[in-house]
Amino acid sequence: MSGLSGFLPLAAVLPLLIWAAASDLRHLRIPNWLVLGMAAVFVLTAPLLPLQETGLRLLAAVLVFLLCAALFHWRILAGGDVKMMAAAMLFVPSAALTGFGWCFSAAMLATVVAAAALRVGRPFAAANWAVVRAPGSLPMGAAIALALVLLPAVSVLAG
Repeated sequence: MSGLSGFLPLAAVLPLLIWAAASDLRHLRIPNWLVLGMAAVFVLTAPLLPLQETGLRLLAAVLVFLLCAALFHWRILAGGDVKMMAAAMLFVPSAALTGFGWCFSAAMLATVVAAAALRVGRPFAAANWAVVRAPGSLPMGAAIALALVLLPAVSVLAG
């Protein structure tokens, strides 16, 4: 796929990504309905993509789900993180998979720094958020959402 047309499904799912990030920061939980909503958005927007691209995204989602399920088994990831990461792969163009890896790495680092800053600074608005009350926790939903939001810009810059 050329240009930004492969990111059209991602534009449609942005509100759900923001909701998932906020939910994970506030409750350390990504509701199933959000992940199902992401899948529904993909089903509705998949006709905008070439069939081969749709197949590659589905394959990436299945492979990521299997890898993340193993990490869940070893208690490295939570269940919501596993489901959201697999659903996120539906919105990553196959040509941008490497870029997503870089974006996700940067987003994980940013999330760690932001969580630490919230715990140290304890701003009044976030004082009751689970991410502030649970040291050692990491809201992966926020990192996944941030990575997806950054991906189109990084893809354009990478040319």
